[in-house]
Amino acid sequence: MTLTPDVLTTLRGQIDQRLGAVYPQGPRLLTEPIHYVLAGGGKRLRPILTLLTAQTCGGGHEDALHAAVGVEALHNFTLVHDDVMDGDHTRHGQPTVHTKWDDGVAILTGDAIFVLALAEVRRSVVNVAALTAAFTRGALAVCEGQALDKEFEGRSRVSMEDYLRMIDLKTGYLLGLAAEMGALCVSAGEAQVKGVQRFGQLLGRAFQIQDDLLEIFSDTGTMGKSLGSDLLAEKKTYLMISALTRAPEKVDQAIALAKGDLQEGLAALREVLRETDVKDEAEEAVRRTVDQAIEELAPLGGDTALLADFARLVLNRRK
Repeated sequence: MTLTPDVLTTLRGQIDQRLGAVYPQGPRLLTEPIHYVLAGGGKRLRPILTLLTAQTCGGGHEDALHAAVGVEALHNFTLVHDDVMDGDHTRHGQPTVHTKWDDGVAILTGDAIFVLALAEVRRSVVNVAALTAAFTRGALAVCEGQALDKEFEGRSRVSMEDYLRMIDLKTGYLLGLAAEMGALCVSAGEAQVKGVQRFGQLLGRAFQIQDDLLEIFSDTGTMGKSLGSDLLAEKKTYLMISALTRAPEKVDQAIALAKGDLQEGLAALREVLRETDVKDEAEEAVRRTVDQAIEELAPLGGDTALLADFARLVLNRRK
């Protein structure tokens, strides 16, 4: 089986259908924003990874659907709260919850989605205790990663080692969790569970570095979210950390320019990143990390082609 666009569309349809049913009734001030968030689109990469991992480990998509939807709901919980913390106004091409409603509604919505995510995981048929334990570890790891990300905003310099640790928690752990839960749902062996978890975590690292690139070199129309907020917040990304070691004065000038005119600041930063080869090296880091992730599949045995195809989706994404 090949991971074709039709297969991806079918899997997204299954996930979207279940997401639409996780909170059918409740106060309007919760039902409306929850449905708004969960129906807001997105690539559904994390739940798709859960379903593909279950299939790779010998099960079926139906075995892992509740866990997959739980992972996607957890991801959306983090986005709602992150948008408040970062002051972002666009997500998936539409206003963020705190922009459409207010900060209080966004916080409450995120809290409720987190509870719904855990409840969905607990609807799984097998290994419920292990799935719940994995979910709670993953949720805490994501919060720790976000805490480090915010902490780094107040530091003038951050090492690449610290950055990789942060994204392994904030982004990598959630993709690792998605794969891990797919394996747990079909009672895979310990070696398989650990192998796919490592595969997912490395993919998450590649995904975040790719996101750092797209944040600077894409556009709002393509990405469907606010761009440039990382620059204004002086977030320490793969690109910024590398550039600050090579042309700190020019980077500082681009940040100062962006605070007066975002588009001019982005243009100046793009020029610096090209001149210093940081852009090329970041793109190579994405390729290298995806290759490392695929290598983690070799000892698993069986047909891992679907997961390898999934890894290449990360490598080739443009939004």
